[in-house]
Amino acid sequence: MLHERLTLNRLSEKQLRFLEQVRLLMEKYFGSDVRRIVHAHEVTNHAADLLQYIDADPVVTLTATYLHDIGIPEAERKYGQCGGKLQEQEGPPVARILLADVGAEEGLIDKVCELVGLHHTPAGVDSAEFRILWDADALVNLSEVFADKRTHEIEAILDKTLVTEAGYRRARDIYLPVNPASL
Repeated sequence: MLHERLTLNRLSEKQLRFLEQVRLLMEKYFGSDVRRIVHAHEVTNHAADLLQYIDADPVVTLTATYLHDIGIPEAERKYGQCGGKLQEQEGPPVARILLADVGAEEGLIDKVCELVGLHHTPAGVDSAEFRILWDADALVNLSEVFADKRTHEIEAILDKTLVTEAGYRRARDIYLPVNPASL
């Protein structure tokens, strides 16, 4: 299914193979941490959807979504915790090594590491790739926030959190139940 969406984004076979290598490296790096692997897949799936509506470099975007939380194991090892700032600190060196291992170009590595290094910073990078990463990560993480929230509370959080129109529409589809009275 992701492969089909990526084809819609006009990726070449070479780009698809590269992204497959990144996915496999991410999974290998996280090892038995299924929760982190599933999260990376969910974020990447949302990003692939958003790429259909937002003009951004799909390889940079999807590589960053696969690797955005790659600093978690190192932060936990070094500090016993993995808060957002520690993920941003520890992620880029790991991402740089993993991407070098698959022969990524230095320019791609630099862009991805910048995104990984700021993915918890709201004013992070002024780019379409960053906005997609931000919204895709939020689309997954917001599920934890919305338990027992009323519609107007959810709407307020969506208004404050999402930074792209496509992300906002997708979040409304996911998190706001259709009210038959409004049809």
